[in-house]
Amino acid sequence: MRTTAKITAVLVGAVLVTTAACGADSDRDGDRARTGRTAGPADTGPPGRTALDKAALDKAALMGTVAGYQVTRTAARDIPLEGGYAVNRKECAPIGALIGGHLPVKPDEEVFRTVKPVDPKNATVGNVWLSSYDDGRAAQVLAAVDTAVDACQGSFTTAGLTYHSVERVRTPGSGGAAFRVTAEAGGQRLTMNYRVVRSGDTVAGFYGVNMLHPEDGAIPDAVVDAQLERLGG
Repeated sequence: MRTTAKITAVLVGAVLVTTAACGADSDRDGDRARTGRTAGPADTGPPGRTALDKAALDKAALMGTVAGYQVTRTAARDIPLEGGYAVNRKECAPIGALIGGHLPVKPDEEVFRTVKPVDPKNATVGNVWLSSYDDGRAAQVLAAVDTAVDACQGSFTTAGLTYHSVERVRTPGSGGAAFRVTAEAGGQRLTMNYRVVRSGDTVAGFYGVNMLHPEDGAIPDAVVDAQLERLGG
């Protein structure tokens, strides 16, 4: 019988492989598209800059042991591909973008972190990413996600998977939009947890999953708060 530590390692790989596999299938099927993300001033080079640059964003991102989790830079090969997943319902496009590993509006800069538990009995794994925006677009991004959480009720399909529900989750303190999405993958129920919070011109995204105990899959508030503190939020 495998130990919990080994199961956790498998889950980390499964999360990354599932994302990569969905992306590959979507490319082959023509399902990969930019419908989940829209271009902005980052594409044309805005005349003024208020967003954090890449170096500042990387410095602000969590690293090391935080509230019982090990936070490391995400390997380049594991960073999600650009462009969102095409979604069969327009109102669900921001949710599809997050499932694809990005926010629904392309940022000026973006950095990713991988989150794994220190305790081998804890099977919650996930990611943190920071996205910086010029021209006040960060508030627009959060508003788009927040609206989609309520508008995308019922099932929807993206990247070859049908998601059964989007459920808002109430969280203390830091605000933003928090929700869980459920799907079936390989005959197993999958619950993915997302939280999106704005701090000035930066939007912090949090993704967590626990395939052993789905109800415990959200990235803890202590990790979220630690990241926001580093951003000055």
